[in-house]
Amino acid sequence: WALLPLVILRQNLYTDPRKPVSVEAEVVPFGEPDENSPVLLTTNFALTYYTVASDIESAKVDCYLVVVDSEGISVESAVAGRKMTADTVAEAIKEFKVGDLVKHRYLIIPGRAARLSGEIQEASGWNVIVGPMDSSGIAGYIDEKWPPKPE
Repeated sequence: WALLPLVILRQNLYTDPRKPVSVEAEVVPFGEPDENSPVLLTTNFALTYYTVASDIESAKVDCYLVVVDSEGISVESAVAGRKMTADTVAEAIKEFKVGDLVKHRYLIIPGRAARLSGEIQEASGWNVIVGPMDSSGIAGYIDEKWPPKPE
């Protein structure tokens, strides 16, 4: 019985419900991305990140994924709660030096963040493309829409 508290603690069964489980904000390369690879965006909510990462890996898409600090909140909630804004996205692009990784200036944002597209474009200077509403559509979306047609 003496080990039971340690086993429970180790399994991390009890987490603070006021603080969502999150991952580190960073740029994550998938596959073997190059200077022409797409740049996608998501929040640092753990469930969202791992779902998007799994969908990218299973689709074998070579890309960069910019993970924005949204205080561990999902995309739709972060947009509604102003935890992910055009300014936080622009700061992440600058902080992680995404412009040094690719020679284009196209950023694919989640469909649930579509209402921020114009603001992100103004704040960051990048061309914003609204991606699929669900990460399961990333593979088909990249096949169909990447590279973007010149304007």
